[in-house]
Amino acid sequence: MITVVIPLYNKAQSIYSTLQSVCEQSYADVEILVVDDGSTDESAAVASSYQDSRIRVIRKDNGGVSSARNHGIQEARGEFIALLDADDQWDKEYLAEQMRMVEDFPEAATWGINYAELYEGKLIRKLETGLPEGYRGYVEHYFEMPTRVSDLFCSSSVLIRKEVFNKVGMFDERLKYSEDVDMWNRIIANYPVAFYDRYMVWYLYDAENRAMNRKRMLKYWLPYYVDKYKDPLFKKNKVFYRWVMRWAAIKIKYIYFNDQSQYTESKEAMRKLDYTQLHWKYYWLFHLPYKLAKKLYTWDEKRMSERVKE
Repeated sequence: MITVVIPLYNKAQSIYSTLQSVCEQSYADVEILVVDDGSTDESAAVASSYQDSRIRVIRKDNGGVSSARNHGIQEARGEFIALLDADDQWDKEYLAEQMRMVEDFPEAATWGINYAELYEGKLIRKLETGLPEGYRGYVEHYFEMPTRVSDLFCSSSVLIRKEVFNKVGMFDERLKYSEDVDMWNRIIANYPVAFYDRYMVWYLYDAENRAMNRKRMLKYWLPYYVDKYKDPLFKKNKVFYRWVMRWAAIKIKYIYFNDQSQYTESKEAMRKLDYTQLHWKYYWLFHLPYKLAKKLYTWDEKRMSERVKE
């Protein structure tokens, strides 16, 4: 059985259509857990009004999307967890295709399918992956793929073996942004994964209360907690460990030199980096007096921009 976990917070306008896309799946062996995370609108009432015996609405105090997902995963009876945001939708064959992926790529711990963005019902963007068009198979060398241009996996387009959470842990409830990327990182660093480049998930760009439309505060963003990957479970994957330290340094650098309101948080995040994994310039940029470092940063950005133009 598949357990579909849907975190819900103030999505009264979207949740009914989302549930409809789940209940109309051709693959029917599912339980559907809607975890209402302290909504202040009619979200829970709308979800409860949907007539399908497989749906269970669970109410809890507000704790964030990671808290809601964790609650649903802990309540799940299925062998597999399918995550779905309360304002996204699935093609009616989505879960059936995910189970075919499980059969064809049994060594994987997570299976992903591509998604596209809709605005006012119209397609505005298909997620570019860097993989061959229509790719279907295991994803090798994820953290050193020169052609990869996206995270591939999305919180509404993955299927995960429930037992995986026993090893890599649950969603990090300190995070308000990139909590899903953090989870994919931890899984991919320890398990094989598979991906299908077929658009079967619809991300509604104009849905209400989208987290992506808010200012990204570093203290709620994954780079601020990069030291979590110093755990031996993740550090032993040397390719991943080097990649994540470099990824975090780039994000911190951008915040540090472009948003002075987050200066204190940026300095704290810098102390958590492993500089043995970084280019020497990051050490100097992050340890020199700010005004001098800012000049060097501006010069380096201009130099790199000119190189790209050439």
